Amino acid sequence: MITKATRRKIETFWKNQCAICGNKDFLEIHHLTPKTGGGTDGYDNLILLCACCHAAIHHRAYNPEKYNRKTSIEYEAAKPILAAYFANEIGTRETKEKLNLSQKTHLSESAVFKRYKREHNIEKFYNNVDLVNSKRSNHVSDSL
Repeated sequence: MITKATRRKIETFWKNQCAICGNKDFLEIHHLTPKTGGGTDGYDNLILLCACCHAAIHHRAYNPEKYNRKTSIEYEAAKPILAAYFANEIGTRETKEKLNLSQKTHLSESAVFKRYKREHNIEKFYNNVDLVNSKRSNHVSDSL
């Protein structure tokens, strides 16, 4: 199993784009030597590919309409939700709910989130709604 730290290192190494075509959406990790053939999850055996190139390497048909994007919402529908998040109008929990993401999923792992950040040149961001909510919950637990 590829850890989140390993995935981040591979994404950084490949500059968050497909090693073949340079696409920046729907990126997946590919084992150069399959695990069934003795390959490992080591950095030297992993590359970053878009879903289309990954499917082609495995001789599968790629259907963008059926791609598992870790969300069931289309990008155009996600844009106003993400705009509200980055405007500090809603917090992470509400954003995940509106994007149909599990609360266990990191928002930064969502393809629509990554695309929105890239298109709007957002590098570092901390949601103030989350900060206020965390202070509020700490205050409530302190008073109990």
